[in-house]
Amino acid sequence: MKNLSKHNSLGALLCIVIVATSFVNRQKVQKNVPNVFDAGVEKKTPTPIPIVVKSKSVLEVADSICKEAGVPFELVKEIGQNESAWRYIKNTKGGSDNGDLQVIDQTYWYWYKKLNLEGGKTRRNYLKVGIYYLKSLHTRYGSWEKARFAYGRGHWRGPETWTALEHKFMSKIDFTKYDNN
Repeated sequence: MKNLSKHNSLGALLCIVIVATSFVNRQKVQKNVPNVFDAGVEKKTPTPIPIVVKSKSVLEVADSICKEAGVPFELVKEIGQNESAWRYIKNTKGGSDNGDLQVIDQTYWYWYKKLNLEGGKTRRNYLKVGIYYLKSLHTRYGSWEKARFAYGRGHWRGPETWTALEHKFMSKIDFTKYDNN
């Protein structure tokens, strides 16, 4: 008798599950069936989701300017890492150097005018000025190593005259990747 009671309970439970499942499936099907009473009623279409355009990262912008100027992006990337760690910063020690590549005001405004830039002191303008200034130094000195030193110190001086700080920032870059000496 106990077994019969268990079987009846199990059978009843099975019937409930089957009925509930068919009800859920029927509800899903009916959602897709057009309603006859809605004929002639204009349905609102959902508002399209606006397309969000992401801004380029600072490194993507720098890479684009490097290609335009003919300057090795990897070198500029290393210089930016050394100068500001790629944070658009102002010199906090009283200097006038700004931007990711730490360009001083005098150099900035000279190149700003020379490149016919607009918009003032923007991050993009600082990148463009720094990259084109580096390119001009390479043209002048004939090597990226000399251009990098002059970029940081104003003009090229041989390693025998470098300070400990100059040795430190120059040793962070493997110039054999950029110069064919």
